[in-house]
Amino acid sequence: MKKKLKVIIPAILVFALFMFLGMQYLLHASDKVLVKFVITEVSYSSTDFKINFESVKAAKKYVITISDVNNRKVYERETKTNENKISLTNLEYGMKYSVMVYAYDKYGDSRPCEKDYTFKWDEPTFDKEASILLKNEDYELNITGEYKKEFTYKIRVEENGQVLEEKEVKDYTYTIDSKYYKDKETMITVSLLKDKDIVCSKNLYNNMNPISDVKIQTPLTDIEVPYNDIPLTFEGGDNALEYTINVYNGTKLTKTSTTSKHSVIFSKRLFGPTMTYRLEVVAKYEDYSKSDSVTVTIAEKEQLKPVYISKNWKHVRKGTKITLGCPDPDAKIYYTLNGDNPESMGTLYTEPIEITEDVTINAIAMSDNKNSSIVTTYDISCSNKDTLKIYLSPSNQGGNPGVASTGYTNERDEMNDLTDYIQERLLSVKGVEIMRNTPAGNINLWNQESNYFGADFKIAIHSNASGDHKSRGIETWIYAENSATYSIANMIQSGLWTIYPYNDEEALNRGVKYANGALGEANDLYAPFQLLVEVAHHDDALDAAWIMENKKLIGYNIADSILRYYGFIE
Repeated sequence: MKKKLKVIIPAILVFALFMFLGMQYLLHASDKVLVKFVITEVSYSSTDFKINFESVKAAKKYVITISDVNNRKVYERETKTNENKISLTNLEYGMKYSVMVYAYDKYGDSRPCEKDYTFKWDEPTFDKEASILLKNEDYELNITGEYKKEFTYKIRVEENGQVLEEKEVKDYTYTIDSKYYKDKETMITVSLLKDKDIVCSKNLYNNMNPISDVKIQTPLTDIEVPYNDIPLTFEGGDNALEYTINVYNGTKLTKTSTTSKHSVIFSKRLFGPTMTYRLEVVAKYEDYSKSDSVTVTIAEKEQLKPVYISKNWKHVRKGTKITLGCPDPDAKIYYTLNGDNPESMGTLYTEPIEITEDVTINAIAMSDNKNSSIVTTYDISCSNKDTLKIYLSPSNQGGNPGVASTGYTNERDEMNDLTDYIQERLLSVKGVEIMRNTPAGNINLWNQESNYFGADFKIAIHSNASGDHKSRGIETWIYAENSATYSIANMIQSGLWTIYPYNDEEALNRGVKYANGALGEANDLYAPFQLLVEVAHHDDALDAAWIMENKKLIGYNIADSILRYYGFIE
């Protein structure tokens, strides 16, 4: 017995030592790695919310999002604390909402909390579809929902902070007497109170423009812009039902379109070198409008595309050799590793750069025939990435038919078949996890699912079509020129171009394009690292036939570009 104890006791001590060291390692690692966390409290009194969640030591920031039943964001906030108080006045009675929190580490990687918190808004609210114009007439206010018996509800009418009327309300309509504003140019604020708390409020306008001032943010006016696609962004225009975007060459209107977004992109095909154009935004609400415009002159030369990098710079293993590239074949790349400006202090890039420590690469593409690119910055971190989460989002557009003679049925079915091969290849590599959309869903749902999954990368897989059915070729869409997905987009585009059978026709390489908010699955605001690839044109017989005969080749090619970028294969 004593002999057995002599053997057992040391074994127990060794086991205990390993357990202790293991716990110490996990505790230490948790300071560096995003770990599981949960929402601990969501409570509210009228429109004042308290949202608390567990703290994550490795988190540098958190992002709180609230989405409605249609998966549209109604609120988003960045915070550094795990105890938060917010106010929400844009919720609708009877609508279900979900609260989600994401933790972000120093690399920009994110992890969602374990489960979202869902609730149904049960406070009465004003009809959001009703007109906000008073028109010198009595205004009938409609209230949706049910009053709670234990509370007293009142309507308060104010002008410039002065209370004009405050009355208890029990019915679900309330008439505001026009005596308060008739023949005046004024804004009236009407609020629904539950006891002393404001449940909802609404601004109403009489004889005045309800639209806030519109201000174009980019491009600036009276400047020369590169001969390239031109993104336009603007702010303001609150209460507008739609925005009209116009392009003028002199007094001639050359392009007009409408949008509900605050950003658009103009194709360079609309412009000519050295010519001057006026870009205009008009915000409209019924008979009212407000506008802003800028004048730009197009440069004589095109601007080079930015420099891209061959690896996910947030996680690069020591000893890895990375390459820099530019879509323009005549470009020369200059770079620095010490923070200097590569345009004036850069070294000519001639061979791959070996990474042995954390380093910042600044790079620029330059050419005698084109204007220099913007400077791209890659903050490379030496670290390993052992797991990779990919969200695959093939098209759900069953109403987009292809060239029937090639066997191409519709975009939804054929892109889902092609995505089967992307998934097959990705899952053949250890450490890769996949989540995939359902064709019955929508873009809002897919973006939300990707975020909840904690995807490192979300890719939408589509085939293309043109209005005149005469276009061919491959293109990849990202949010903007400075998007983090720029490098992987170029790798996917370049990879597909190498296997495209008509790659002797350079015009068919349509390149990496910038959606600037026009595409929901190429929008950094909805999912932080995503893009959309158009593998070819399904309404062109040659392109459609290539897709149908080469789905595995195309799918594996896309998957390999992703795996190389993340360092899972060479």
